[in-house]
Amino acid sequence: MAANSSVIIETSFGRLRGKNVNDVYCFRKVPYAEPATGPNRFKLPLTPMYWSDVYDAITDGSAPPQPPSGTSAIMGAYPMSQDESCLHLDIWSPSNVNVSKPVLVFIHGGAFITGGGSLSCYDGHALARKAGMVVVNISYRLGPLGFLAQPDLAPPNLGIHDQIAALKWIQKTIGSFGGDSDNITVAGQSAGAYCVAVMLANTSCRGLFNRAILMSPPLGMKLCRAEQAKPLAAAMLRVLGFDPNDVSKLKELPADQLMKALTLLQAQPATSTIPGEFTLPFTPVVDDDLISCDPIDAIKEGAGAWCDTLIGATREEFNAFSFQNPVFMYLTGEQLQKEFERSYGEKGADKLAVARAARVPSTPGQLLADLRGDATFNQPVMEFARAQAKHGAKSYLYQFDWQSPVHELGACHCIDLPFLFGQWDIWQAAPMVNGANKQELRDLSFLFQGALTEFARSGNPNNQGLPLWPEYGADKMQLHFDRRIQYFYKHD
Repeated sequence: MAANSSVIIETSFGRLRGKNVNDVYCFRKVPYAEPATGPNRFKLPLTPMYWSDVYDAITDGSAPPQPPSGTSAIMGAYPMSQDESCLHLDIWSPSNVNVSKPVLVFIHGGAFITGGGSLSCYDGHALARKAGMVVVNISYRLGPLGFLAQPDLAPPNLGIHDQIAALKWIQKTIGSFGGDSDNITVAGQSAGAYCVAVMLANTSCRGLFNRAILMSPPLGMKLCRAEQAKPLAAAMLRVLGFDPNDVSKLKELPADQLMKALTLLQAQPATSTIPGEFTLPFTPVVDDDLISCDPIDAIKEGAGAWCDTLIGATREEFNAFSFQNPVFMYLTGEQLQKEFERSYGEKGADKLAVARAARVPSTPGQLLADLRGDATFNQPVMEFARAQAKHGAKSYLYQFDWQSPVHELGACHCIDLPFLFGQWDIWQAAPMVNGANKQELRDLSFLFQGALTEFARSGNPNNQGLPLWPEYGADKMQLHFDRRIQYFYKHD
C-alpha cells in the first residue's frame, strides 16, 4: 500500500475512511457520541453515532472552544480550529490491524479549560509506530461547556462523563482498529491525569481500562461541592452585561461569547491574598455521584487498588506557573516566611530552613514555587503510589528531573510530554526544550517512552534496554529520569 493512501475499515458503528501514513493508519475526528451542541449543549453525552455511508475521518480534528493557553510560553502554541462539536477521537494504529495490539488512550491536560486531543503536539503517529500499539486521543468538553455545575442547566463534571463515554466506545469497537479491548491503558497528564484518578476512585468505572498512567496529576487540589460552584454562572453573565439570574441564557449564547466571559473572569484581580495560590476557574466538583470526595482521599482508602498504576511528577512542577510571574519574581523573604508558617504552623521556620538548604539559588520566588509544587503535585503523587502499593495494586513511581535549557523553568510541569510522544519535528520549537541537544532528547525519549509503553503493554515497565524500575513498596522506590537515570529507595 502507498505511503500516504486511503484506507477503509469496518467498525461497530459503520465504515470509516482514514489514511495510511507510513504504515500507520490514522483516523481523525472520529465521533464517540452525538454532538453536544444546540439543545444538547449541557446534556450528558448522548448515544454513539451510527452511519450508513463511509464516514470520512481524514481531516484534522478540531479543539473544544477555549481561551488562549496559559502554558504556551513553555509548551509553545499549536494553532487549531475550534468547534463546539468536539466529542471525537484521534486514532493511530500500525497497519497490521488483523494482529491484536495493546491500546493506549491519552487524556490531555490544560487546567480543564484548554487543550484538545487533536492538537499537533499530541500527535500519536510516532508513538504508535515505535511502540507497536493503538494510540487513541480523547477530546472532551472544557471550561464552562464541560465543568459548569448548575442544577437544571448543566450536570456537574460533563467533561469527565465525556471521557467515560469515549472509553465505552473504545471498548466496544477498538478491535476494528487492531486493538485488544482486554488490554487498554488510560494515560492522562495534569488535568487529564486528575480525571483518571476520579475514574479510579469510582467503582462504576471499573472495567473501562486495565491499567492507568498518571502524569503530574494535581492531586493536592481541593474540590468544592457542586452547589458551591453555582456563582460562576452568574459571574459569567455579569461580565457579559446580562442578568446574572438568567442562567438559561447560557444555553443560547454562542460559544465564543462563553469564552469571552471566561477570559474576562480570568483577567479580574485575584481575590485570594495567598501569593501563588493554585486556583482554577473551572474544575470537577463533588457531586455525590461521579465524585463523592477528593480522589486522593478515596485512593488512600484503597478505592483504586483494582487497577495497576504508574504515576509521576516533574521535579519542579510549579516553575511552569511561576515563570515570568511577578508574584514570584518580587516575593519578599518576609512573605515567604509567612507562607511557610501558614502551611506548617509552628514548624514553619524549621521547614523553611530545610527548603533553603535544598535549593540553589534559594530565592524567595523559587522556594515558594517548590512549596506550591510539593503540595499540589509531588507529595500527593507519592501518597497515591504508597496507597496503591499498600492496598495490593502494582505501583510504579517516577520523577522527571531533566531540566529545560531555560534555567528558570528547570524540570517544569509538562516537560515530560514531548518525551512520551517523541514527535520532535513538532516539539523541538517548544520553549521548554528548544536549544537542547537533539540526540539527548531522542535518547531520553526512547527510554521514557519505552518504559511507559512497556507498562501499557504488559503491566511491567521493565524490559531489555530499558531502565531497571522496581515496584513501589515499603522501601518507597522512585525512578528519576534525567541525563543519568537512577532509582532511589527512601527510608524514613
